[in-house]
Amino acid sequence: MNMTINISLPRSLYEDAKKTVQKHSYSSISELIRHSLRKTVYPELTINGFTKEFEDGVLKAAKGPDTGILIETEEDLEKYFEKIRQRVKNNSAKS
Repeated sequence: MNMTINISLPRSLYEDAKKTVQKHSYSSISELIRHSLRKTVYPELTINGFTKEFEDGVLKAAKGPDTGILIETEEDLEKYFEKIRQRVKNNSAKS
């Protein structure tokens, strides 16, 4: 569920935000603000929204041999990522 908030900005900051939206291809100022908040609130997440360890696991799995995994549904995709999460968790526990 999304929540709506209202904020007040100095005119110059608002104008700079509009320029940033165009320059970096954000869909809106709201998306720019959400992105900025995520970077502040969750600094450990990568640009893709994952932890570094999880993203490394995904990239490592992608480099591996073709496992013949066929992902056709959201459930298949979630199961695939859950396996990677478990591998990352197990590798972290060993360290």
